[in-house]
Amino acid sequence: MANTLRIKRRSSAGAAGAPTSLENAELAFNEADNILYYGTGTGGAGGSATSIIAIAGYGAYLTLGTNQTVTGDKTFSGVVSVATPSANAHAATKLYVDNAISNVATSFTAAGDSGTVTISSGTDTLTIAGGTGLTSSAGATDTVTINLDNTAVTAASYGSASSVGTFTVDAQGRLTAASNTSISITSSQISDRATTLVTGLTGTANEIAVSNSGVGAVTLSLPANVTISNNLTVTGDLTVQGNTTTLNTATLVVEDKNIVLANVATPTDTTADGAGFTIKGASDKTLNWVDATDAWTSSEHFNLLSGKVFKINGTTVLSGTNLDNVTVDGGTF
Repeated sequence: MANTLRIKRRSSAGAAGAPTSLENAELAFNEADNILYYGTGTGGAGGSATSIIAIAGYGAYLTLGTNQTVTGDKTFSGVVSVATPSANAHAATKLYVDNAISNVATSFTAAGDSGTVTISSGTDTLTIAGGTGLTSSAGATDTVTINLDNTAVTAASYGSASSVGTFTVDAQGRLTAASNTSISITSSQISDRATTLVTGLTGTANEIAVSNSGVGAVTLSLPANVTISNNLTVTGDLTVQGNTTTLNTATLVVEDKNIVLANVATPTDTTADGAGFTIKGASDKTLNWVDATDAWTSSEHFNLLSGKVFKINGTTVLSGTNLDNVTVDGGTF
């Protein structure tokens, strides 16, 4: 009876790759990647192989009729025959390279802004020469540098507040001469003196503005917001047209004997209602005219100094010691 020899295997439904362990000299075939593995060396746990290597199957050998990728350096002895190249994919073979080289041009044409020149490869030298104002220099490998020639002009800044720069320009647009010329003009040579004057006049922010208001005219004016850092004296009338006047002063001195409040176009007791004085403190201290009571109304006490009296219509009615000429229920005391 014939005997059947079988080895370990993993079905195509399993994972590709070598088995985790094999006995020494034991074989295993993985149908997932069609590789035959062999256990070599002893000394592993339980006497198992110390290495598992691929000895056959795809990737373990070269096939004769299918495409495969071979990595790493390979050395062949004897005659190696390859097919005649037929496309760029075979450009690494000598025959294809030789044929390609035979079709390379051995000369080329260089053209300038005017004229052309033919350069033969391997025999002629292409010279890049500098033209007017230019110099060429062949230095580093495969490098030609084009430099701009120096002119007779000294490198410097020209012109100032008292002089103007003068220059000479050649046909290539280069400065061939440069110098300073002092500014010397008369007033009759200035066609727009107002513009020149405005250029020389400078205003001060929030104090005065300078502008050219027309030919031959310069306007000095106040800006929209004016700040006066020192004293201001007004010899005429001062009219303030606005909603609020704020005085940030320690002392207010007024020469006028009479201060008019609630001065409107048509004054009435209604427009005067609430007019008076307010003194700021922990709370406002007020003395106001109240139209509803037709009387002056104070938010605080009145305190007369010693020796002073309170009079009504020129007659004393109250002093520090007496209440005089007061009629109570028809009597006087």
